[in-house]
Amino acid sequence: MKKLCLIFLAALLAAWPITARAYEYENEYEEEYIRPLYYAGAVTILCAQTGELLYAYRPHQRFYAASLVKVMTALLVLEHVDNLNEVITLSETAAYLPWYAAHMGLVAGDQFTVLDGLYGNMLPSANEVANALAEHVAGSIPAFVQMMNTRAAELGAYNTRFVNACGLPGYGQFTTAYDMSLIMREAIQHDIFVRLISAPHYNFPPMYNHPEGRLIRNTNHLIRPESEFFHPHVVGGKTGWIIAAQNTLTTYSRRQNQGLIITLLYTERRDDTFIDTVALMDLGFYLRTYGAPETLPPPVPELPLLPLPPDAPHPGETDPHSNPYDYTTDGASTGTSDFIGTLPTRNDYAASGDSFFSNSPAYTVHLILAVVFSLFVGTVCAIALFPTKKK
Repeated sequence: MKKLCLIFLAALLAAWPITARAYEYENEYEEEYIRPLYYAGAVTILCAQTGELLYAYRPHQRFYAASLVKVMTALLVLEHVDNLNEVITLSETAAYLPWYAAHMGLVAGDQFTVLDGLYGNMLPSANEVANALAEHVAGSIPAFVQMMNTRAAELGAYNTRFVNACGLPGYGQFTTAYDMSLIMREAIQHDIFVRLISAPHYNFPPMYNHPEGRLIRNTNHLIRPESEFFHPHVVGGKTGWIIAAQNTLTTYSRRQNQGLIITLLYTERRDDTFIDTVALMDLGFYLRTYGAPETLPPPVPELPLLPLPPDAPHPGETDPHSNPYDYTTDGASTGTSDFIGTLPTRNDYAASGDSFFSNSPAYTVHLILAVVFSLFVGTVCAIALFPTKKK
């Protein structure tokens, strides 16, 4: 026991100077820091009426979409299912998910209507529900994925490729901010879709694990009145998150007779997606009303398409290596992928003192040591020796 304590004390001495420098770094920039307009790796502001691109940053850079994929899933369901009261029975295939996937706890054999499934797909972003909708429309997930890629090409989303219906990581799945805006713009043409994305919550019917039913909530805080991020001009949208994609959000906002589609890809902090969307929404409405001021930087020119892996097909083609049931490949744990390109580093964000600790090795080391040290020495002592991030 004594030897173990000495080991932890030695590790403390090694990590403490780094942590101290981190606090010094935060204090140095605390008064000078000015928050930029957005932190996303790619941004687009699209006019919902005309499709005009009002503002963009890296609009054609390929990223993972995460659960924004479910917008296309919902669109195809609305285009191919006339009776939303049709009953879906969840299959074993649809229910199979990796441990980290968002779900509603449904099991094979659970039954719900297509409308229930659309709410489950869009509000809590339940992946097993997205799979079930895909099977209901096309008979199988691979057949549905083929429909998704064909529809993307029809909409002009040529830099998008789907390999599953739910957005979990898979080989060769990517999109761009511009392409997702095109898909979102098409989806809001359906009144039912607008109802889905604008609903703060929905009463899902009884299932095996929830015999009394359950209240499911929308993950988009911009339309939840009780949230600090609620905004009256936001009609709705779709959130997404996986490690490889970070936080993503596509939003439909409306003010009087003006509508905007705002899409953000690769944002590290979830709260920033909401804050950035509101800032970009204000910018978009200004541009719609007054045009671009001289001080506004012009949209970034179209970037050349990044090369795909040699054996990866283009959208609409069949991928011999694609497995829509394999969610564990291609950047699921590392957050990187060969065909996505270089992702933003966010060095400018470190100065805020808000994400420096959460992403630095020093913070990770001293947090782990604090937890382990408290088990052997005591919680009070651990708090004193390993201070947490300042509020």
